[in-house]
Amino acid sequence: MDLDDYFSFGTGGPFNRNEIFANREDFLDLLMRHTENHAAQRWSAAEFTDFQRAAHNVVVLHGDGGIGKSTLTQRFATTLTTADRRVLPERRVVACVDFADITNLGFETVLLRLRASVGRLGRRFPAFDTALAVYWELKHPGVALGDFIGRSTFLDSNDRENAGGQIVATLDDVLGSAGAVGAGYRMVSGLARRISEAAVVRRLRHEFPPFEVILQETDPDRMVGYLPILLAWDIEHIRRAHGAVAVCVLDTFETVQAQPREAGFLEDLVARTVYLMPNVLFLVAGRRPLRWHDPVRAVTLTYGGELRWPRLAGRHGAGDQHALPGLPSDHADLFLRTRLTAADGTPAIDEAIRRRISEASGGSPLYLELSVGQYRNAVARGEQPTADQFGGPLPDLVLRIMRDLTADERDLLRAASLLGAFDADSLAAVLPGTGGAAIERFLSMSFVRRSEATWPSCRLHENLRNSVNTCDMYTDDGWTDSERSRRFELATGHVTGIGLQVWNADAADSVTATQRSQAAVAALLLVVQAAVERRVTPRRLDALTYTASQLGHWQVLAALPSADGCPPPLQRLVEAARLGATAGVDARHRYQSMRALASPVREHPYDDYVSYELGALTQSTGNNDEGAQHFGALATAESPLREAGVWGSAGVALRRSRLADVLGLVREDPDQPLEVARTQDLLGHVRLHGGDFAVSADLFERTLAHARASGAPLWAARAARHLALATMWTEPHRALALLPDARDLNQSLGDVIGSAQCDLAAALASVALGDDAEALRMLAHAAQLTMESGVVGQLLPVDAVGTLVHLAGGRRDEARAAAARLAADAHGERLAPPVWAAVTALWLGEPALYDFASIGWYDQVDTARAKWMAPLQALVPGSV
Repeated sequence: MDLDDYFSFGTGGPFNRNEIFANREDFLDLLMRHTENHAAQRWSAAEFTDFQRAAHNVVVLHGDGGIGKSTLTQRFATTLTTADRRVLPERRVVACVDFADITNLGFETVLLRLRASVGRLGRRFPAFDTALAVYWELKHPGVALGDFIGRSTFLDSNDRENAGGQIVATLDDVLGSAGAVGAGYRMVSGLARRISEAAVVRRLRHEFPPFEVILQETDPDRMVGYLPILLAWDIEHIRRAHGAVAVCVLDTFETVQAQPREAGFLEDLVARTVYLMPNVLFLVAGRRPLRWHDPVRAVTLTYGGELRWPRLAGRHGAGDQHALPGLPSDHADLFLRTRLTAADGTPAIDEAIRRRISEASGGSPLYLELSVGQYRNAVARGEQPTADQFGGPLPDLVLRIMRDLTADERDLLRAASLLGAFDADSLAAVLPGTGGAAIERFLSMSFVRRSEATWPSCRLHENLRNSVNTCDMYTDDGWTDSERSRRFELATGHVTGIGLQVWNADAADSVTATQRSQAAVAALLLVVQAAVERRVTPRRLDALTYTASQLGHWQVLAALPSADGCPPPLQRLVEAARLGATAGVDARHRYQSMRALASPVREHPYDDYVSYELGALTQSTGNNDEGAQHFGALATAESPLREAGVWGSAGVALRRSRLADVLGLVREDPDQPLEVARTQDLLGHVRLHGGDFAVSADLFERTLAHARASGAPLWAARAARHLALATMWTEPHRALALLPDARDLNQSLGDVIGSAQCDLAAALASVALGDDAEALRMLAHAAQLTMESGVVGQLLPVDAVGTLVHLAGGRRDEARAAAARLAADAHGERLAPPVWAAVTALWLGEPALYDFASIGWYDQVDTARAKWMAPLQALVPGSV
């Protein structure tokens, strides 16, 4: 018996609600036939590398929401992997990627999901796993691929264990290291060079030419888009040896189609994957058909056009794009007869009512399901449903549902429809006069979908939610526009307040830092979605967006929905959030875009957030005077942006090397958890610039602890790399031991300059341990990453470390050139903090380059001079 029915009717209830799969058998048979035909084909290296060939390995199912696409693809996956069909090989896998899950909106995740799924076909994938390891070292240096997979949350435990073990085993085989990789992947360095010398790799280069080309590529972002061809080649070896079928389901594909079409955009990478893997059948389900064959669309795709995708165009016989229709009347009736049955198995809904529902449904499974719920609720109230109560269009159905509810329940349904998700607390906030018992009864209704693993935990089907919002004006007691606006403000105010709790969390609170951080993200997405829908500017959305930025949820911010057509303040806020979060884009380009975006005068509270983001970018581009103006303008902002202005102003003083002034600007004991983390980080930089390395390291250690306690990955990543920078001067062994975790945290955020700073710590630690060649290599890599990032206003520039590395290696000319560049920057008052010009001039013994005493030291000049001579004397004995 259904759970709700049991608690409504007891054990003697009148109904059984049954699972039903109606009128999709022909589509299921079509997909199975396509799979069987596809499984019979074999592919040679020449066919794989014919990049003008026509692709026939994608089938598209498209249709409106609620039409049954996901149900059909799930049934197909189950049927394919369990059915006894002798025409198919025994080895069969279905990889499922649902783009409704935001974690799948990164191509790396899609690729790793696919690799983990096909790992059930065989034990070894040498071409792909080897190239993946090389890519991973280039893209995520110091991050253990096996560890990353083992900790990933987007794979289930079996796939994590299986894929991680297979990849490590492949590398052991390739390197001939007999378990060394598995025992300590983090210790493997120069992986690309070692792999290139392996016998297995030489064979793969000869056997499959794309392998050689891909391994020679040094840009990981170009490399990753072509890795799927190597996975396909490995799969083909398994198919030849044992027979195998691999299918990949791409669900909710309209989410991918809605992404911005920029360089390396997700739809292009997915289209490449489908084209480069002709021996894998891809089933795409979404609201819109694919347009990869369209001449205009093809311009933005690596592999586009009708010649490559003839069956998507459907001009030469039957195509492979299928609009999923509604259920015909006989199958709609079958659904209604089977879905709700009496105790003796006969249909619970009589024929006249079924006919009314079927005729009006248009074949929509959602409409049918809602009508079943309406019938069941009427019986639960002791009524005898009649045919004239059913059969209206969907808005009429919503009206009927409204009439079936009490006055409190109608208001609760309206409140539940204001935002994309809700719970008991949010409903109580919107309707403070409604009792808790009424709210709990409402949450138990069949149209409320619950997921205790998320916050807020309850949702309505989007079609139902939209219909309530659209047709409420026709109900007798519907909310007026002013009532709806007022209650919308209560709804957004409630979730915003939850999202902002990271700033004032009680230490005794049972809610974890991770939960508070996740709630901030969920609140942001709910409020932004609702703001865009209603074209309004909810209060404190600026503070919520700033909070997500400070926590380090940059991927979420970069993927915020477009606010086109919304009020200008909302458009500016959303675009500023997206610009501020794209850390992989040249900082100078982002700065120019942000300047063009910002309003010249404060027109709305959201402009405070834009000012903060612009001020933050000036710290990367060296526009310190402008940054001081933007941060100073936040003095009249609400908390936490007001405190952000003070913190930013202190950062400007630090970049001008007014160290004593910084100590006078910041409170050393703020009472907000996230403020503690970033304040300790700022003070750590002050002490590092002052030459107090042990004190600086202690401050960064405390920053790391507070960041983790606050659920703030951004500040954890910064503190980890800053701790390595603080210890590299006097504790090189410790610095090197800290770097793997620091790299891991910064790579997870996509922070290019963070990776560069890890390289700087590795360079100085290496030269201290006598490895001059490694020091130069890491120094060069840090310079390359810095140039790519466009960040010029660094707190610790490459040339500062470079001066000391070159002096330790006896390269005085190179050291002087680096110091001269720092002096030029300092005299220009734009780029690197002047402290580094003063320190490097001190090391060279050339005070004319820069006056050491001109720095705003927080202690005596002679004391600071002695502190900064110590690192040089440790590396170059006899220096004076």
